[in-house]
Amino acid sequence: MERPDWYYDDLKQVGTDFADAREVATYDERQTDDLAKDAALLEKLGLEASATLADIGCGTGLLACAAAKIARTVHAIDISLPMLAATRRRAEALRLSNITTEQAGFLSFAAPEATLDVITTKFALHHLPDQWKGVALDRMAKVLKPGGTLFIRDVVFSCRSAELPETAEAWIAWMLANTGYDRATVACHLRDEHSTYGWIMEGLIKQAGFDLVSAEYSNGVYADYLARKPRPR
Repeated sequence: MERPDWYYDDLKQVGTDFADAREVATYDERQTDDLAKDAALLEKLGLEASATLADIGCGTGLLACAAAKIARTVHAIDISLPMLAATRRRAEALRLSNITTEQAGFLSFAAPEATLDVITTKFALHHLPDQWKGVALDRMAKVLKPGGTLFIRDVVFSCRSAELPETAEAWIAWMLANTGYDRATVACHLRDEHSTYGWIMEGLIKQAGFDLVSAEYSNGVYADYLARKPRPR
């Protein structure tokens, strides 16, 4: 069905341009991610061998490949073609044949209703304004099976709005000291992308019909959310 002219285009690049192969090549190093961390996360989530998982905003496929070592089927979804190419290279190197890739975002991915056991997304949902985060969460709830799990990790402000200036400067300083990002990139995130407050995120998750199992905040700017789609009563 053709989408109306007011519908948000979630394929457009925002902030750092992950259509740039040079950015993609250094992404894992800057994010300080690795397979072991993602494997530990999946163990915490209780991922089962029979599961079908979708990782939205899959990046270079670290989590997707870690999941493919456990789950039956993994769908790696990203708006960036170079990221998807990196995911396929990683999967081939690890001889994983149970991963599919799709160029799409939260508002455009294709999945039949109630077919996924787990959805994971790390540092991707902030690309959407809040009203479209709500639409994205509705779509994720629709494609999860009853009892299915949603895990979100993102930049989310747990400070009060009055504390945002000092929180932002402290985050920039932390990023410069602990990652490969420069001030301009972090400032771009704060200025041009759509990270929101924790109380808004919690409300959006619940509004989409999820049971919010846990919300963990750190450093004033990071959040992990674990939510489940309720089973019919």
